[in-house]
Amino acid sequence: MSGPPFASPDAAEEAFYAAFAAADLRGMEVVWAYGDPVACVHPGGDLLAGRQAVMQSWMDIFSGARPPTLDHRVVASFTDGNLTVHLVEERIRPSGRPAEEATRVLATNTYRREDNGWRIAAHHASLPMIRIRAGEADAPRLH
Repeated sequence: MSGPPFASPDAAEEAFYAAFAAADLRGMEVVWAYGDPVACVHPGGDLLAGRQAVMQSWMDIFSGARPPTLDHRVVASFTDGNLTVHLVEERIRPSGRPAEEATRVLATNTYRREDNGWRIAAHHASLPMIRIRAGEADAPRLH
C-alpha cells in the first residue's frame, strides 16, 4: 500500500490532522510510515507498537464516530536529518460545539523521511495535568 509522497513533515502533519478531523481511515493509512518502528499512544491508552496495531486503533476510533472539530498548532519543532519532532497542542470537540468546550490535548508527532517522502512514525497524545486553583479541593497527586 502506498499513498501520495509528502514533501515535508509539515505536509505529512497537515494530512494527518485532515484525516483525523474527517474521520478518514484511508487518509490516515497513507500518512503513517510503512517501515518500523511505528508507535502510537492515544490519551489514556497503552502503547500501540507496529503499523497494524496503530491502524486498528484508528479504525476503532473512527468506527461510528462523527468527525470532530479539531484545531492544532505546533508549539515547537526539532529536526535532525531524517527525523522531525513536532510538539503540538490539539483542541478537539464534537462538531458544532463551541470552542470553549474543546478538550486540550498535548501531542508529540515524530516524522521520518522514507523512500517515498515524509510519514508520521509516532504519535503520543496525552491530556495535560489539571491545575487546581488556590482554595479549591486538593490537586490529584502523581507521586
